[in-house]
Parts: sequence; structure tokens; C-alpha cells
Amino acid sequence: MPELTFAYGWDAPLQYYYFTAYDGDEVVYSNLNDPAAQHGTYGGGLTFRQLLEKLSEYEVKVSRAELAHLLRDTPPSSLSPQIKGLLDALNALTNKEIS
Repeated sequence: MPELTFAYGWDAPLQYYYFTAYDGDEVVYSNLNDPAAQHGTYGGGLTFRQLLEKLSEYEVKVSRAELAHLLRDTPPSSLSPQIKGLLDALNALTNKEIS
């Protein structure tokens, strides 16, 4: 297997995880070219589960602390649309009571 380098993390403005694998200057994999990467504001991104699958596929060792850091970087609204909907509804009720 060639010596690969990786870039991955949370893209806050686009609201998705990204993963790119490089062999020198050549891009071997990018979520931007992956038809399965549909997450995020404009699509093209990975879910946390998909990121974990890519890390495993490329045998990238990630510590529990780093995984926890990746999750902390993720706003709650991107973890689950259902949770975001519930929070929005709760905030709407709270705002009505305050008015």
C-alpha cells in the first residue's frame, strides 16, 4: 500500500464531515467526488458514520479522544434532524411564552 496522508474533520460552514486521502500530490479519495456523500448544506459531505467507515477503510487509527473531539465540533443540529426539529419546536413554545 502506498504511503498515504489524510485530511479529515468537521466543515462547520458546510455542515458536514470531510475526508480526503492523498498519495503525494494525487487525491486518491475525496468526499466531494463520492456519490454516496450527500450530507450537508449543499450535499457532498459525509455523516459521522460515513467518516468512521472511511477511516476504517483506509486503516486510519483514531484515538477515542480524537473521536470525542470530532463529535464536540459537530453542532447538535447536524447530529439528528429529528432532534433539531424538537429543539426548534421547544424554542418556538418558549418564545411564545416570553412574548
